[in-house]
Amino acid sequence: MASSLLRALQNAGHEIIRDPYQADVVFAHSGGCFLVPPDLPARRVVMVGLTYWPGKSIVRALIQKNANDFHAHRGDRNLRAWAHKFTWNTVYFWNMAHNVRMLRARARGEFWHATHATHATVVRNKEDSFCAPNLASLPFTHPPHLVELAGQHDDCWLHPERYLAVIQ
Repeated sequence: MASSLLRALQNAGHEIIRDPYQADVVFAHSGGCFLVPPDLPARRVVMVGLTYWPGKSIVRALIQKNANDFHAHRGDRNLRAWAHKFTWNTVYFWNMAHNVRMLRARARGEFWHATHATHATVVRNKEDSFCAPNLASLPFTHPPHLVELAGQHDDCWLHPERYLAVIQ
């Protein structure tokens, strides 16, 4: 799934690098947004599907996300793609060390005060079960640029073209 986004970025002339301190643009998705270093020199930080919805448990959001994914793929008559995506989501779910790092970073709350927020863009998909619908309620000290796009939580992997304008 991520390969389609990487391919779209490379086709648009972007070089993919792993070191966020060397990047001009940093792209983070879901709980990975909380792992973005707070002092990045990047000119832009793009965060998609930020997992923050006060009063809604992550387990409830996860169940809702998978049900929404199933219904969307069934409607597209593409259950094979749903099964592939569900398998990868299961693999990610069981990576507990990574999940604990994300949850601890979220609980510490330093993310909301990070200096990168002054040049950040937070993207919320209209049908995202993890990100609060009112983006203005996100508790950033320095409010980022807010964008709402069509799609669900993992839409950036399925329709990367929608995100190229935000990244560039």
